[in-house]
Amino acid sequence: MDNVVDLTTSDEGVWVATTGGAYLFNPSDSSFVIVNKADKLNSQNFTSILVDSDKNIWFGTEEGYVIFYDTENGETKNILDIYKSDKSQKRVNNLYARGDTIFVATSFGVVLINKNNYSLYDTFTKFGNFSTEINVNAVIKKERIFTATSSGIAVQKPGTINLVAPESWDNYSSPSSGFFGTIRKFDIYNNRVIAATDNGVYEFNSSWDILTLQTVPVVDVYVDGSLIYAATKNSIYLYDGSNESLIYNNNSYDFKSVTVYNGNIYIGTTAGVIELDNGIERIIKPDNPPSNSFLNMDVDLDGNLWIATGKDGQGIGAMVFDGNRWDVVNYQKFPSLQTNDVFSVRASRTSNAVYLGTWGRGFAVYKDGALTAYNSSNSPLAGVPNDPNFVVITDMEEDSKGNVWLTNLQNTFLQQLYVLTTDGNWYGYSFTKPLLSSNDLAYELEIDQFDTKWFRLFSGRIGLYYYNENGTFSNTNDDKQGYISQLNGLLTNTITALKVDNRGQLWVGTSLGMNIIPDPSNPSVLNISIPSLRGLSVTSIAVDAVDQKWVGTNKGLLQLSSDGFEVINYFTSLNSPLPDDMIRSITIDKKRGIVYAGTDYGLVKIETTFLQPAESFGEIFVYPSPFVVNNSAENTLTIDGLIDDSYIKIIDINNKLIRDFKAPGGRIAYWDGRDNDGNYVSSGIYIIVAYDRDANNVAVSKVAVIRK
Repeated sequence: MDNVVDLTTSDEGVWVATTGGAYLFNPSDSSFVIVNKADKLNSQNFTSILVDSDKNIWFGTEEGYVIFYDTENGETKNILDIYKSDKSQKRVNNLYARGDTIFVATSFGVVLINKNNYSLYDTFTKFGNFSTEINVNAVIKKERIFTATSSGIAVQKPGTINLVAPESWDNYSSPSSGFFGTIRKFDIYNNRVIAATDNGVYEFNSSWDILTLQTVPVVDVYVDGSLIYAATKNSIYLYDGSNESLIYNNNSYDFKSVTVYNGNIYIGTTAGVIELDNGIERIIKPDNPPSNSFLNMDVDLDGNLWIATGKDGQGIGAMVFDGNRWDVVNYQKFPSLQTNDVFSVRASRTSNAVYLGTWGRGFAVYKDGALTAYNSSNSPLAGVPNDPNFVVITDMEEDSKGNVWLTNLQNTFLQQLYVLTTDGNWYGYSFTKPLLSSNDLAYELEIDQFDTKWFRLFSGRIGLYYYNENGTFSNTNDDKQGYISQLNGLLTNTITALKVDNRGQLWVGTSLGMNIIPDPSNPSVLNISIPSLRGLSVTSIAVDAVDQKWVGTNKGLLQLSSDGFEVINYFTSLNSPLPDDMIRSITIDKKRGIVYAGTDYGLVKIETTFLQPAESFGEIFVYPSPFVVNNSAENTLTIDGLIDDSYIKIIDINNKLIRDFKAPGGRIAYWDGRDNDGNYVSSGIYIIVAYDRDANNVAVSKVAVIRK
């Protein structure tokens, strides 16, 4: 929610529209009200925002949605007419309200919506001699309608009614002197329409004449009585009717919008909102991910979410979320990291260490607030052929003994795989079966229960590779290596994701769906294909505490049964809070049952009851108590505190077995109040017995059942 696209004000404060949602900022107490897809909006990729005369909010989006948000009760209305139209470009560029009409400037013209019944009642796509279905950046009405198009400004002719007719519009391709460039916004000043353009602020009085800031590219204007606030890329100017003055400049941010609330100036930027209060500057934004880049993610032993953010100068470091607040680990805080292009993150499964792979500056270990970096100057890690110091680490993973393995992209010495052992020694490995060159780019890494290293190639001889050093780092004679391709049963050689599940099976995501290697110790076996994913491009795979598969694709997020053949849930941007259907990464906090899914437009957190099993039986908790069994309602009793591979028996007070079943896995199981014959039980006291496979570990609880 850092990338601000538009600002407006209401009685309560400043409304901010971003590419990742919107929020109301109340300056009186510095509080925020967040509005996003969790509020049943079809999109949160906003392009514009409007407060109407009833103090309700209207949003325009990149996809073409117009969304009404009732500030009193939080209800929303998604208006789909533009989105569902046959137009090739549907972006909503600007919103303006007049009376009962919402004017919508779009990529193909102007649409009119009745704000009382949300109906679209008119569309204008031809403005005089301008091209049909021309892009309209802004619209306003001052007795007549004004539109800012890609070819100039179109103004409704006096007295015309049929605005669908092109002859109802006057065209102004340029002002009386000079030229407009891009016309970005309209406002009304001294009872005249003014326009913010690439060459200054113009006013309309039968013709368009320069008002202020001639030749200055203006991105937004805001009128406050007799004053005009004009925003350029890095500056704010004030025009008082006679003179213009520069009142603020900041080259660290790109300005997008400006408004004024209670005398303070608010500037929308690509990195939040700047508030100017009598010359005192502060950044205003809710605590949210500092970036919308979620290349990959992992959760450490303390439940902190770690996120890799970019490459080629686009990264901001590693984002960290502790469940309440966001932070960033970057080279400004840890200079030895040398870059903010953190491309991959992995959390240790045995300590509180987190591993960071960078795009160009090697590998780092973050632990206990300190960072240790490894690069070409202090390790055998090697850079790309044309720059030995540009060390790219695409992934890292610990083996069963705590050694850290890394994939080193385009290694000069053709050693695509490295290991840093627990005693601090480094070893590098090349591939000969088949031979890999510097053009074969190694990406995602997974290690199975046999300590075999699996990785995929992003380009070159693409496919699936494996390597096992057989526990002898310096002796390569007993090593095992190989290559699996479409000839061995893969749907395609374009591998996109890898994950070893709780049973040790290797799941292989591809651009055409999913394969499974059931026995990684015998990788030559033909692979099993998952029908529900055929034709979908898999982008990420995660496994929860009960071995369910959460699969990110180019068309949404799927929750699959443990064997992958049943689709339990299929989440998309249309039926869930997912901000986009293209899932970039997934990870799961198994201890807390939280699924994180990252997209280009934000992060989604899904809370589940699939919790990591307890290490040993303590007290098991059953709830609700009393447990009401009702033929007309599907109630369930929760049994919490189970260990791995638990079994459940339900016994009555006469020691009669009522029901027995295997828990689904994880810490929690459920009882539906039925006996082994499928009948609801009678009222009474029931004993809940949980035990492991061999009945060596047992835990007991009881519950009162009321049959209605």
